[in-house]
Amino acid sequence: MRQTKRTNQSKMGGNTVRYYLKLIFHWWWLLIIGALIPGGVSYQLTSQKQDFYQAAATVMVGSGLQNPDPDLWQLNLSNTLAAAYAELVRQGPVTSAVIERLGLERSPEQLAEQIGTRIYSGAQLLEIQVTDTDPEAAALIANALADELIRRSPASGGSDPAQQEFIRRQLEELQMKVTDVNERINALTTSLADLTSAAEIQDAQDRIAALEEVKNRYQMTYANLLDSYQAESPNVLSLFEPAVPPQWPIASKTKLIVAIASMAGVGLALGAIFLMEYLDTSLRWEEAGTQSILEMPVLGVIPQQTSRKASLIFNPLSPVSEGVRTIQANIFLMRPDHPFKTLLLTSPGISEGKSFVLANLAVVLAAAGNRVIVVDSDMRRPTLHEYLDRPNAIGLADVLRHANTVDAQVIPLQETDYDGLMLLTAGRPPVDPATLLTSPRFQNLLAVLSQQSDVVLVDSPPVIGPPDATVIATLVEGTILVASVGQSRRELIEQARDRLLRQPGVHLLGITVNRVKSDGNYRYYGGATEKIAEGQGDGWLTLKEAAQQLGVSKEQARRWRKSGRLPAVRKGLRWLVDPADVTRMLEDTLEIKV
Repeated sequence: MRQTKRTNQSKMGGNTVRYYLKLIFHWWWLLIIGALIPGGVSYQLTSQKQDFYQAAATVMVGSGLQNPDPDLWQLNLSNTLAAAYAELVRQGPVTSAVIERLGLERSPEQLAEQIGTRIYSGAQLLEIQVTDTDPEAAALIANALADELIRRSPASGGSDPAQQEFIRRQLEELQMKVTDVNERINALTTSLADLTSAAEIQDAQDRIAALEEVKNRYQMTYANLLDSYQAESPNVLSLFEPAVPPQWPIASKTKLIVAIASMAGVGLALGAIFLMEYLDTSLRWEEAGTQSILEMPVLGVIPQQTSRKASLIFNPLSPVSEGVRTIQANIFLMRPDHPFKTLLLTSPGISEGKSFVLANLAVVLAAAGNRVIVVDSDMRRPTLHEYLDRPNAIGLADVLRHANTVDAQVIPLQETDYDGLMLLTAGRPPVDPATLLTSPRFQNLLAVLSQQSDVVLVDSPPVIGPPDATVIATLVEGTILVASVGQSRRELIEQARDRLLRQPGVHLLGITVNRVKSDGNYRYYGGATEKIAEGQGDGWLTLKEAAQQLGVSKEQARRWRKSGRLPAVRKGLRWLVDPADVTRMLEDTLEIKV
């Protein structure tokens, strides 16, 4: 049990990963746009910015490194003071003084934004960095900031060059004086041995004592001056390395900015994709092993086709044929001992491809040796005759409108290009198709057609709309719902299912999934019912007028004209058709006089 549960969880995880990969692959163009637009805009903005240069002046904090025997306490204190000076260099008094000295046209706050610092704690060094569009100005400002810090340090006096020179001269003079006093003391001390009188000895000793006192004063002054000259205080600053104008600008971050902007764009695009998929309630086909959709068994799957020539009618070896044969097999397996005689194919909404599926199913059933009659009961805008390449001059509407009794002799069935397959077109559009379909004549017509064939396939308008499909579903033995991937809404499919099942006597066999990998753009209803134009006597007919008399679309008439089936003459910018050719085509096809 645990192994089975683990396997099922692994399959679900794999399906989820495949779903998201398929989703990303489907929306690849949106991801590319999401990356290109922010990346291009950010590149355009960053490439227009000026180059910046950075110059750095280095200041030494304290003099511990100049001392042969440095004090550890002074070194630690110098590191702490370096951090304080790093903050001080950005403050208003320092920046204002530098602006005034150099005559800069900027505020202290603006100059502070140009300043950066770096502390080398192990070396007691503070690096003052200045960024500017002018390399000369960057170096000049960095040196001015370093000098201003040095001036403002408590022990800055010993660092003044003139004062240092004065102290040095004083030290040299004191050193000479101390040497002179020592020589005089030594001379007096030597002369004591030659003196004999007590008065002379006392006088020499007094002079030696006076010279010793002078010597002590000289030595004390020398020591004080020497301390000032060496300036060994930890709170003293000295310029270690001045700033020089940089030769190259700071490395641009254009690539990084563009990369971040592109990644952000891709992230937003992914979010939009997942949001659209979450809000999208259209029918999806995730796995070939799906057995049911919305509690309806799946009778078959029709793959997408790029053109009409991809259908089974034009190509029996196309992928569509396999899906249609699957539908045929599933319908047969539902009732193998007593096959269905009448079947309705309808759809929840428009543009689902029900007429396409019905036409292909009829061809497959006829190819299997069955006598098949297809009835186009979609009298609002019929299309079944175009799939079977037949005109729509007289059909179902004419039979139900004019015939008091339905007789096999008056039903205008048309032969098709397939053996055993007959077509009853919709005919001229009536004012109220629902009234004709609810009349007893339509039920009698289905009974007559059932006697003449093995199976009758009925095409109808969508379920969500006029009541035609619901009415017909109560008169046939089985109903098949055709839904299109990416086109049918799941809530619309549920409404169609519930509307059909609420009617007594409706046998909903299942659902057929069409256009598995495309959303299709075929328009089902293009406008309201219109009256067909009458013939214009002996005058020429335009291609549109000829199409109206033949009951086909203008596009179908144009295809017949190109193939030579409908003769036409070009006069100026228009193609004109002889009415006699239209009449002859109707007579040859219907075997009746129009």
